[in-house]
Amino acid sequence: MYSIFDTLRWLAPFWRPFRWRLAFLVLLTPLAVLFNVWSPIFIKRIFDALQAGNLSSAFLAQQVGIVLALGVGFFVMNVAIQSLRGLTNFDFENAFRIRLSGVILQLGRGFFYRFRTGDVTTRLIDDISEKKLGWFACSGVFRFYQALITVLGSLFFMLRLNLTLTLVTLVPLIFVVAYYIISSQRTVSYSRSSQESISEVNAYLTATLDGIRVLKAYGQEHQATQSFNQVVNTRIEKELALTKVSAFLEIAYSRFSELGMLSVFLVGGWLVIQGRLSLGTLVAFNTYIFMLIWPMVDVGQFFIKGRQASVSVERVRELEDYPPEILQASDPLAFPTGPLTLRFEKVHYGFADTQGVKSALHNVSFEAQSGHMVALAGAIGSGKSLLLDMVPRMIEPQQGQILLNERPLADYDLQGLREHIGFVSQTPSLFSATLRENILFGLDFGEETEARLAEALATAQFSEELLRFEDGLETRVGQRGVRLSGGQKQRIAIARALIGRPSILILDDCTSALDAETEAQFWTALHRFNPHMLVLLVTHRLNTLQQAQQVILLEDGQVLMQAQGRDVDQHQRFRSLYMNAQT
Repeated sequence: MYSIFDTLRWLAPFWRPFRWRLAFLVLLTPLAVLFNVWSPIFIKRIFDALQAGNLSSAFLAQQVGIVLALGVGFFVMNVAIQSLRGLTNFDFENAFRIRLSGVILQLGRGFFYRFRTGDVTTRLIDDISEKKLGWFACSGVFRFYQALITVLGSLFFMLRLNLTLTLVTLVPLIFVVAYYIISSQRTVSYSRSSQESISEVNAYLTATLDGIRVLKAYGQEHQATQSFNQVVNTRIEKELALTKVSAFLEIAYSRFSELGMLSVFLVGGWLVIQGRLSLGTLVAFNTYIFMLIWPMVDVGQFFIKGRQASVSVERVRELEDYPPEILQASDPLAFPTGPLTLRFEKVHYGFADTQGVKSALHNVSFEAQSGHMVALAGAIGSGKSLLLDMVPRMIEPQQGQILLNERPLADYDLQGLREHIGFVSQTPSLFSATLRENILFGLDFGEETEARLAEALATAQFSEELLRFEDGLETRVGQRGVRLSGGQKQRIAIARALIGRPSILILDDCTSALDAETEAQFWTALHRFNPHMLVLLVTHRLNTLQQAQQVILLEDGQVLMQAQGRDVDQHQRFRSLYMNAQT
């Protein structure tokens, strides 16, 4: 369990880029507090003069003028302080989100097996929001800082006025500390339950919206609505429980302050009646008590919100501390120029389950060269896609190695390696953007951009079809490309892979939604596009296998046989696997 001090240590690196802004708050806050806690002394002088019967107009005007000047000064500085704190809250929130996003982007597939998308989204958005961790990082800390200075400043002047009343004021503070120690643990448990319930809602929504077509096709709308109601009601219960506890604690903190005010009135009033205390001193003490109410609330808020922020930090650290599966070499090599030779040597990979480790790839060895097309064939689950994922280092072999020009892939700069690879997955991933944005994917080729777009679209057999779109490349494709057909999605994904003119092209069953004629035209155009490119592909079509110079047949994660593409129809293994499936 993380404490508030653990949270502050985690926040320390984020404070450094804003050190001058925070230094301004550190210096301006005490000055503003001084203006505020000084004014009751001048109010005291007015009432003491009134009680003594020697209050003059000039003296009254002088003291009132000082009080007004101090009040205006405090107001101006406090507005500046609060505005700066609010701005910094949002800056911290953005800094948290950018750092955490960067961490997540570096993690492997094992991370996404463990954490659901909705849960990750909650931690990225809600846990570090301006109302939670973002608020605590600046406003929470500096409101506590201002409250602490206000309390100390007020006590300083109160001690100078009357020791007895000051001690009476301090009694509630002791109760506040004791109450915090007793109640803080409840805040942590309720905060954790609340955040977990938010994750559940987001995870459910993500899963449901991703599969909305299937859900409707099976007529499960009513069941989905009932399930969602249960998830939402659970969240409401958790949120209400946290709100009740937080509200009760905040009220308790302020009530303790009011208890101090009542004690001052009782004891101070009795001292005034006895003639042992001046009226001005009682009025000043009364002003200080009112002045201390909100600082005491801020002190309570610091501990309450601090505990909630600790829960958020703990949840964020779970993501940060997840071990990366892909590591960058300490002295990485640049991607090689010229012809490439990619060799798999005794590659092994297994998945752990309740019965131990199940081998997905075992002792796989083969070689591919620039200018060649190597096809991976085999039944579903034979390990074809797993092998392709190892080339851009999405996963690493657990045993064996993959060599590029006789050097392990892990020796090359990761970013540079991936920049030279074009990758099209089994299920094309399109984003809620325009066709142009989906193809360029953040790349900018300057004056060559339009020419490269035209080249990539032509090779992917999408140029003519693009003319049917009223807005052309500026057409928005919708969430996950919902406005496009399966074949259109595949060709857009192919164009995206080709526009960078990669040295290695990986095609994972990406022509399955194309008709035979369009696919044949694509393979012809691809050879013209770059005849020296190294192509690795997975397919379940016999005519596509025949396009390859080399075909690797996998069975249960092992290389069963190798053959030339033009000869696959002569082998019984291929005929039983593909010809029977296509008849």
